[in-house]
Amino acid sequence: MAKKLKKAKKGMNPKAKFTLVNSFKGLISNQAVIDGSRGSAWWVAVIFFAFSSLLPLIPTFAQLSKMNGATFISNLNYGLDDQLSRFAYREKLAGYEFKVEGGLLHYYENYDFETHTGTKKDDKFVKPDEAYFENRTCEFSIVNSSTNQFDAKFYFWTNDNLSANVDEIVKQTYLVKGNNGSDGQGIPQEGMEDTKVYLPNIYIFTPTTMAVALYKENTNSAAASSYGGLDWLNTRTDIGLVERLLGKELPNVLAPEDEDKFVNKHRADVLNAFRDVCTETYLNQKNKTKWTNTGIYLAIYSGVIIFLGLIVFILTRGKNNPYKFLNIWECQKISWWGAASPAILGTLLSLIFSGNTIGQMAFILLVSLRIMWLSMKQLRPMIQ
Repeated sequence: MAKKLKKAKKGMNPKAKFTLVNSFKGLISNQAVIDGSRGSAWWVAVIFFAFSSLLPLIPTFAQLSKMNGATFISNLNYGLDDQLSRFAYREKLAGYEFKVEGGLLHYYENYDFETHTGTKKDDKFVKPDEAYFENRTCEFSIVNSSTNQFDAKFYFWTNDNLSANVDEIVKQTYLVKGNNGSDGQGIPQEGMEDTKVYLPNIYIFTPTTMAVALYKENTNSAAASSYGGLDWLNTRTDIGLVERLLGKELPNVLAPEDEDKFVNKHRADVLNAFRDVCTETYLNQKNKTKWTNTGIYLAIYSGVIIFLGLIVFILTRGKNNPYKFLNIWECQKISWWGAASPAILGTLLSLIFSGNTIGQMAFILLVSLRIMWLSMKQLRPMIQ
């Protein structure tokens, strides 16, 4: 009986094996980069290009994803907790509320916090004019009972000329109590000597955005600010701002004389609620910043790899260069293949030095060194 012939095992395709071997060897061998880029299909180079451009973006994208609208609020919050507590307490007693509807902040009077209804008064968002700034008007203020100085000023503005209006407000300093005979709300005059001035904390609400600036005590030196980027688009719409700040203590806000007791007991809770508001209001800007910055870095990294391919082409144009036969496409493939290991190392360095200039520049420096080294060693002209 004739024996059945065993079917020979089919090995890996030689070209696929060549590409695979040189792909791994190319991480450390310049010659493998040259051989692999020239002997493999064009789409392999494209994969290396995409891999090398995208991998270093991971640390940047991760870092931008961690951004939070409440980061400007430190443990030393320069009175933010006290002022927001008093603001919310007094607005509740007065029957005022700020509520987000359709991505816009609306102002309510005669607000019933049980039925969540009131009279919408969006005309309370004022459009400042010259007289407004001349009279140093604000819609709500908190005055320190001991010093008679402004602790905080709240402004409810329309969106018109917001940046210019902010510039006008931060020019409005006040004399520290006792300085030049000030009662704490004196205005510095031209020619005054040894003038010590301060700025109160500034809170600005507009129908589309919120801005906060905190100042060090008895100075006009900014401690922290959130100008721009805090919009109401992703903010909760089921309850208003005042109700959120007061939280479960809302029903206990009943009498003006209980304000100090409430503030001392619940200021931390009010601040935490405000942190949540800041986180929500920053979401829109966060996404814009994240994708815009990532796109910019992608363009930079891709551009550097392509530029280095042009450098390889230029450096191989010499009459005595044995690689002068390489065309511009082949030089690009060499650069694309050679960028893989710098991408891996650059990503690791970026993760280690996250948020640091070293981390952001790591890939660019490494890929430039790798391709230039390859050009000068493997693609160098013949010695005469």
